[in-house]
Amino acid sequence: MFIHGAGRTPASWGPQLTRFEGALAVALPGHPDGAPLDGTPAMAEWVIDEVTDILGPLVMVGHSLGGAVALEIALARPDLVAGLVLVSTGARLPVPDDAIARIDDDFAGECARLVEQSWLYHDPDLIRRGTNSVISMGPDSLRADYVSARDHDLRGRLGQVDVPALVVSGEEDPLVPTWLSEELADELPQATLAVVAGTAHVPQLERADAIDLLIAAFLARLELSLAGDA
Repeated sequence: MFIHGAGRTPASWGPQLTRFEGALAVALPGHPDGAPLDGTPAMAEWVIDEVTDILGPLVMVGHSLGGAVALEIALARPDLVAGLVLVSTGARLPVPDDAIARIDDDFAGECARLVEQSWLYHDPDLIRRGTNSVISMGPDSLRADYVSARDHDLRGRLGQVDVPALVVSGEEDPLVPTWLSEELADELPQATLAVVAGTAHVPQLERADAIDLLIAAFLARLELSLAGDA
C-alpha cells in the first residue's frame, strides 16, 4: 500500500506502481478530491477504513508525510501492518512557520519551492508540471499537510512498532535531511537505513531503479521471515 506525501498524489509512486504488480495506492482526501484532513492520526484512520476489508496484513510504503501516516497506522492497528518502507520521512517532520505563512502570501511560489527542493536535478518542464499539480490541490490542502507534518512527533513511541522497517533517505534532501531518517531508524526496533546518493526528497522518482531494488529486497526478506515463522 503506497501513501503519498504532502501536496502530492499517488503519481509520486508512479514507477513503483508499475513495477510491483498488485500494489495499491491511496489518494488522501484533498489530493485533489474531497476536504483535506487535519493531522496524521486522522489521515491514518481514513487509510485504515480504506484497507480494513483487504486481506492482509500489508506492507505500508509511505513518502514524507505519507510515511508519518504509515507509522500512525502501525501504532493504531498493528494487525494491518506486516512491514514498513519509509521514504524521506522521520519520527518528526519540522516545518518552518514561514513555509506555512507563504501559502497565504505567495501560494504559487510556495508550491514551486516545494517541488524545486524535492529534486536534486532540475528539469524545467518537470518542475512546471509538478508545481501545477500542487497548485491544483489548492491552498487548504497544502496548509493542512504542512500543519499535520509540523505536529507529527512520534519520538518515544516508536519502540511499539515491532515490524521490519526499511528507512530510505535521499542523500541531498533539504526538506527531510538524512539525520531525521537516522533518528527514525534508531528508534524503530527492526529498522534498516538506506541512504541513496544523487537524490533529494523524491528518491523514488529520481532513482526509481535503486528504490525498486531496495523495496524488492525488503519484500523478499520479509517473505522469507514470515515463511520461517509459519
